[in-house]
Amino acid sequence: MRTRTAENKILRTALEKLESTTELTAEVYPEVNPEAPDALIRITWQDREWHFAAEVKHILTPTMIGAAVEQLRRHAKDILVTRYVTAQAAEMLKETGTQFLDTAGNAYLNEPPLFVFIKGNEPPEETTKKHPIRAFRPTGLQVVFALICNPGLEKAQYREIAQAADVALGTVGWVMQDLRQTGNLVEMGRRGRRLINREKLLARWVTEYPEQLRPKKLLGTFKAANADWWREIELPGPETYWGGEIAAAKLTQHLKPQTATIYTRELKVLFEWLIKNRIRQDPDGNIEILRNFWNFEPDREYHTLTHPVLIYADLLATADPRNIETAKMVYDNEIARLIREG
Repeated sequence: MRTRTAENKILRTALEKLESTTELTAEVYPEVNPEAPDALIRITWQDREWHFAAEVKHILTPTMIGAAVEQLRRHAKDILVTRYVTAQAAEMLKETGTQFLDTAGNAYLNEPPLFVFIKGNEPPEETTKKHPIRAFRPTGLQVVFALICNPGLEKAQYREIAQAADVALGTVGWVMQDLRQTGNLVEMGRRGRRLINREKLLARWVTEYPEQLRPKKLLGTFKAANADWWREIELPGPETYWGGEIAAAKLTQHLKPQTATIYTRELKVLFEWLIKNRIRQDPDGNIEILRNFWNFEPDREYHTLTHPVLIYADLLATADPRNIETAKMVYDNEIARLIREG
């Protein structure tokens, strides 16, 4: 089996827990295709059997669910296996139709006539969140974002990369080292560096972004008197952009936004604009304002929108099924070609 030791342990424990809490029999069987998923699972009951292509994740938090669901869909996998799924996360996964198993015995299987839904079991004592490598900590994520959004940037001088990522020069060195160690960056002699496995790198970025970087950039939440205030209004300044649902609505013409996300570098100008448009601070408001964490111009076609990679990540972070559906459109129409360019 292709999974590493830690993933193998998660799989084995999750299947043992499923067997101990149900009348099902579960096993992992050998893969025959080198392009197969992390594991192939066979579940049997009486004279019936079901097969699942599994994705194994060490950690799953509510903000990671959208990315996990989209990755399962993109790679045609059937079930998510992880260390622990909280009761809240279990409901969210069930709502999106995502089957799962965890090492605490929580599970959701829905392959009629097979139906299992178990939530609320406490996590195993050894379940602890591992700290990510430095490339997936806040400033490292800024560098990775700049590299993903700008194909070929990895070949530039470190000073140019640092400027695009809006980080200190020293940060770039250890991020590039980490990317080499994780198999995402290769040295090609006179041809310079090349970023590889870009799709997997993007998947890791959108998973870590809402946990590691996004909370640090949130400046506050606000509320407007009119629900459709954003339709006829212009953002102030050249470095203020729509993100999230509104950006996705403008990009795809598909979504009716419920939350407005604005990224800015021009704080003074923006707050004057908020006052002028009677948008007031509200801890329960549906307008969120974040500080920009990049220093490169968006493509002219996007104009007042953040980069599609960030729109995609913001949509997935909500774990809302309608946003996950729109995120798929953003990926297929805007991001897939970017990944191919690398």
